[in-house]
Amino acid sequence: MLRVRPAAEPANRSRARSASSALAATLGRVSTATLTTAPADSTSPRPVPRFGIWLIAAAAFCLELAVSGRYGYVRDELYFLAAGRHLAFGYVDQPALTPLIARVSAELTGNSLVGIRLVPALGLAALVVATAAMSRLLGAGRTGQLLAALAAATCGEYIGAMHELTTTMPDYVFWAVTLLLVTRLLVSRDPRWWVAIGACAGVASEAKWNIAFLVASLGAGFLATDARRLLASRYLVIGFLIAAALAVPDLLWQAAHGWPNLAVFRALQTQAWHNRATYWPAQVLFTGLALTPLWVAGLIWTWRNPAARRFRPIAIACALAIAVQFVLGGKPYYSGGAFTFLLAAGCVPAERWLTAPERATRRLRMAIGVMLISGAALLPVAVPVLPASALHTVPLQKINYDLAESIAWPRQVSLVADQYRALQPRLRSHTTVLTGNYGEAGAIDRFGPGYGLPQVYSGANSFWLWGPPPASATAAIAVNIDPGLLRREFTTVRLVAVFHNGIGVTDDEQGARIYLATGLRTNWQRAWPAFRDYS
Repeated sequence: MLRVRPAAEPANRSRARSASSALAATLGRVSTATLTTAPADSTSPRPVPRFGIWLIAAAAFCLELAVSGRYGYVRDELYFLAAGRHLAFGYVDQPALTPLIARVSAELTGNSLVGIRLVPALGLAALVVATAAMSRLLGAGRTGQLLAALAAATCGEYIGAMHELTTTMPDYVFWAVTLLLVTRLLVSRDPRWWVAIGACAGVASEAKWNIAFLVASLGAGFLATDARRLLASRYLVIGFLIAAALAVPDLLWQAAHGWPNLAVFRALQTQAWHNRATYWPAQVLFTGLALTPLWVAGLIWTWRNPAARRFRPIAIACALAIAVQFVLGGKPYYSGGAFTFLLAAGCVPAERWLTAPERATRRLRMAIGVMLISGAALLPVAVPVLPASALHTVPLQKINYDLAESIAWPRQVSLVADQYRALQPRLRSHTTVLTGNYGEAGAIDRFGPGYGLPQVYSGANSFWLWGPPPASATAAIAVNIDPGLLRREFTTVRLVAVFHNGIGVTDDEQGARIYLATGLRTNWQRAWPAFRDYS
C-alpha cells in the first residue's frame, strides 16, 4: 500500500496560504486609476504586470509539485514510461512526443515519480502565462491580465490535467500557444505569424491528433469572417508545409502498421453516448462554477462586441471545437484547451465591471476570493490532496477516474511476484508474465525488476507490438486476462490469487484475478494474434 508522506500536507497548506496572500497583496496594490482598460481595438501598448503573472504561475507550479509524489503513477504514465523504452516515430494509440518526454524525464531525474511530473507542472505555469498574454492582446489591462492568469491557475480541468504526464498535458499547452499565436496574428495583421502557427500545430500533432480539430475550426472561423484576407499569403503555405512535415513521421508509422489508431477510435466510440450525456455538465464542473460565467462572458463578448470583432475567428473556432467534440461523442476534456482563450476574453469585460469607480476594491477582492475558493474546492477532485484511503468513503474517482487508478501498483506487482516465486524452479524458467491492460503491464515493467520478475508482455495497444513472449515460455502468470482466452491457448488454467489494494478503494484493478496457465497448445507466433487488444 502506498503511504502518504506525513509532513507534506501542512507544508503544502502553508505554501498555498503564502501564495494566496502574496497574490491578494499584489492585486490590492494596483490603483483603480491604472486598472481602466482601453478598448480592444486600441493600438496603445498594454502594461504587463509581470511580477503578478509570474507569481501566479510559480504558485501553480509549486502546487502541482507539492502533490506530485502522492499516491503513485497513473496507468497512462506507466504505459508512457514503457513506451519511452521503445522509442519510435509512432505508437498504436498516440504519436511520439509524450513517450519521448517520459524517457527524457526518467533519464534526467532517476526514474522518479516526482521527476516525470516536473514537465506537467511547468505546463500549468505555461497555461497561466499564455492565458494572461492572450488577455493583454485582447485589450485587458493590469487587472484583467492578472485575473486571466488566476483563472488558468484555478481551473480544475487544468490543475488535474497538468498533474500527470499524459497526452492531454502537451495537447493543452499547444492549444494555448496556438491560440496565442493566432491572436497575435489578428492583432498585428502580419501574415508571417502563420509560420510560427504552423510549426506549433505540427509539434502539437506529435503530442495528440486532437490538434486537428482546433486547426479545422480556426480555418472555419477565418473563412466565416473578413479575416479570410489573411489566408491569401505564402506564409500560410509555408506554415502548412511545416505542420505537414512534422506530422508525417507518425502518419508513416501508422500506415506501415495498418492504421491501428482506427481500431482505437472505434473502441472509444463505444463510449460516445455516455460522453454526450455528461458533456455539458462536465464543461461546468471541470472549469468550475466560478469560472463558467467568465468563459461564457468571453464567448459572448468576442462574438457580439464591436471592439472584439477582429478576434471573432477565434471565438468561432473555440465554439466549434467544443461543439464538434459533443457531436462526435468525444470525452468532455478533449476541447479543454479552448478555454484558455475564452477565459482570457472574459477577463476584458470582467475587468471593466470590477474596476468601475463605485466599490471597485470590494468587487475585486470578492472576485479573487471566489476564484480561489472555487479552485480550492476542486483540488480534492483534481489532484491527490486527500489520503488515498479517503476514496473508499468519498469516491471522487467517479469524477476523476485517475485518482483511484494511481494507487497500489507496487502492491499488485508484489502479488504477481509472490505467485512467480512460488513456482517450482523448472516451471519458473519457462514462465512469462502476461497482463490484460497496459497499466498492469507498465507497472510490472516499472517495478517488476525489483521483484525479480521477467519481462512482461501484454496484448494491449503498443505492448502487443513489443511481443510475443519468447518461444521457451510455455507457461504464464496471467493478470486480469479473460480465462476463456487462456483456456483456448493453454491446456491448464488455474486461479492462484485475487488482487485487493488493501484500502477498499474501488477501481479497475480491485478484484483483478491472477491465473497460472501452463501447457501452451501451439507456439507464440500462432497464439499471439489472439491476445491483441487495441482500445
